[in-house]
Amino acid sequence: MRFLISILLSLIVGGMNIFAQTDNEKLVQAKLIVDGLFFDNPKLMKSLLPGGASIIPIKDEEKNMIMGIYLPEGFVLDDSIKAKAIPAERVKYSDKLLRDYNGRRPQNLGVYEGIGVKEGEPFVKFEYRDIDNNVWNNEKLKGKIFVINLWQTECGPCRREMPILSTWKEKFPDVVFLSASRHNREEILPIAEKHNFTWTHLQEASDLVALVRKEGFPLTIVVDKEGIVRFAKVGASPKNQAEAVAVIEELSNL
Repeated sequence: MRFLISILLSLIVGGMNIFAQTDNEKLVQAKLIVDGLFFDNPKLMKSLLPGGASIIPIKDEEKNMIMGIYLPEGFVLDDSIKAKAIPAERVKYSDKLLRDYNGRRPQNLGVYEGIGVKEGEPFVKFEYRDIDNNVWNNEKLKGKIFVINLWQTECGPCRREMPILSTWKEKFPDVVFLSASRHNREEILPIAEKHNFTWTHLQEASDLVALVRKEGFPLTIVVDKEGIVRFAKVGASPKNQAEAVAVIEELSNL
């Protein structure tokens, strides 16, 4: 009888281990923890690092490295990013990871400053020459819809979106499209030609470039006929591009 009981117990324990292993195999290996949310795509990291954010590496029970990102005060995750989060019950060692994440939270988090331009407010005063030596300023653009794209040579996403941005100019011929960078004519021309960037290029536009602050490039800004900012976002994602085009189209139909 004892022998039979031992066999039954062995089968039960063995079965439990099999189920446990199977369940564990179905769990997702987290790569990032942001604001208590889990993500398995490390490529999201760049979009989850606003100015003032802090990063602390965390290890799970298998010694895998997970990046714990702590957002600066005042920064709120976009709903489109939150939608990509993985439920904690689907993440390996989620309880331990959250304990470590919360326990290692920095005492002094940075404060989110954002970009130097706000939707619903007048665009900043500026005056710069383009690579053909034409002067552009607020007065010249009065009564016109204009779009400014801030970029720099070191920015890969900036270069990749340049051909896409050029299609906007074709679609909206009555809108003024300006690119602005800290570079001079000799630096801008080879890149613009290589990537078929057909906008009007403002050179050495240091004050406009400063609007990016700590948020990175590219920054695209749409301004209406009254000089009011109607769209301003950092990043070259298809979502940002689609939103910008929708705003331009809406303003063009008024």
